[in-house]
Amino acid sequence: MKLEIEITEDEIRSAVERKVRTAVADQTNQWNVDSYIKERVKEHWKLAVDALVSEALNDSKTLREKIAAELEKKLRAQLAAALKNAP
Repeated sequence: MKLEIEITEDEIRSAVERKVRTAVADQTNQWNVDSYIKERVKEHWKLAVDALVSEALNDSKTLREKIAAELEKKLRAQLAAALKNAP
């Protein structure tokens, strides 16, 4: 009796991908993964926020424009309220 089985490269790739997905899922289901991820987020959070704040502060022209627009909006609202309440 002679038995031949042909397995394509795509079938092998698919089988290996399934094994990798299973291994990743098993790893993420361990009890300490959630705390590990939270620790990594905390480590990078401060750096990311500091970079965003520094970028905003370094772009002083844009920052001034935003502040001026907010002040103008606030003053217009106060003026409108004052005119509305005027006799």
